[in-house]
Amino acid sequence: MGYYIDTDSKGKALDSQKKAQGLIDDGATIAEKPVKFQENLICVVKTASFDAAGYCFSENEFEVFNDPNDYRPRTWLIHPDAKKLAGYKD
Repeated sequence: MGYYIDTDSKGKALDSQKKAQGLIDDGATIAEKPVKFQENLICVVKTASFDAAGYCFSENEFEVFNDPNDYRPRTWLIHPDAKKLAGYKD
């Protein structure tokens, strides 16, 4: 796991405890269940201290975020600018 999102498309810092809502307010939509790998997929994992918004840039990355042994709450989002928000370069 390596590409994380901390700002919205306007460069504003996302609230460390409400990243999913911040991304939805910035144009993201909740991914349909069951979640499958697709372009512009973001996984927001809620930890005890903060939310981590990770860009799923490949099927392998999606599988890491979708680990069935990791029981932390997740929100799956689609954002049209996910790649740019994460600073991902092809």
